[in-house]
Amino acid sequence: VNLQDLDASTISQLPTWENVISQYGDHPIMYGLETCQPYRETTLPADRMLGPAGLFNTGTNLLFQLMKDNCKIREAEHSTSHREPARNGIRFHAPWGKHNPPSTHRYKNVAKMFGEGINQTAFFPVVMIKDPYSWMGSECRHNYQTWWEHDFDVDGSGGGVGCPNLVNKEVLEREEPVEAMVPYPLGWVYYESLVDVWNKWYEEYEEQTFPMLQTRFEDLLFHGEEVTKIACDCVGGVFTKQFRNIEGSAKENGMLVHKGANGLVKAMLQYGNPRNRLNGMTDRDRRYASESLNGDLMSKFGYSAPPLPT
Repeated sequence: VNLQDLDASTISQLPTWENVISQYGDHPIMYGLETCQPYRETTLPADRMLGPAGLFNTGTNLLFQLMKDNCKIREAEHSTSHREPARNGIRFHAPWGKHNPPSTHRYKNVAKMFGEGINQTAFFPVVMIKDPYSWMGSECRHNYQTWWEHDFDVDGSGGGVGCPNLVNKEVLEREEPVEAMVPYPLGWVYYESLVDVWNKWYEEYEEQTFPMLQTRFEDLLFHGEEVTKIACDCVGGVFTKQFRNIEGSAKENGMLVHKGANGLVKAMLQYGNPRNRLNGMTDRDRRYASESLNGDLMSKFGYSAPPLPT
């Protein structure tokens, strides 16, 4: 971010590095680096492709834009198996659909957008994940294809009085989760709650054995150049000599579903401030989330559980 382009009020609100470190540590977290060499050894350079996969609201578009602008698989220019507008091997998303669970969709589904004719074995996904507490706030702002009973966030804060609404407010004698559902291309999937969506989706990727990288949205936000260079090197790409960040919204593609998506500075203000993490959550929501989130996933990706309400 070029501070000269920001006004004094915005600069004063930017998170301190201490705030960022307190939430996400001082270095990016990436898994799957051991799969890079096997991928390069088993996939011809001209056939190599990289692109994002991840739940809604986890930075998949940001990853695509950063990779497209800063990485090139040179041999892809002459590929006969795939072709991108920039002919660089960087694809918009996984050919089975970036938001779709891999066990039920890889090899079984062809994404309607840019999926036809793509060799799904040769595609190398970078799987994006986001702090589940922040992710639920993002879902309150833009739920995309996740459906559950909640009040829509009208002020953009990441949660209103009735969002994320993890526990049924009408039932007081027990903690009754609010069911969530997602209409994937091959059928609706019903989840115990919004927390369960995050758990189940990433648990499924934990079971996969094909080559991939996994990294956090927050690392792309605060360590964008380092993360994209590692991903580029992984598939044998050539990284730019002058890194280009995305200062506007990575979702500015004219699609109504992406209206109001965060730009880089706004995202830093949102996710760099730890006070925004629990926006909209009731005490019952916080207790349910603490008890129900997959602790192994939280630990693996460096997400700490907030203290329980007293």
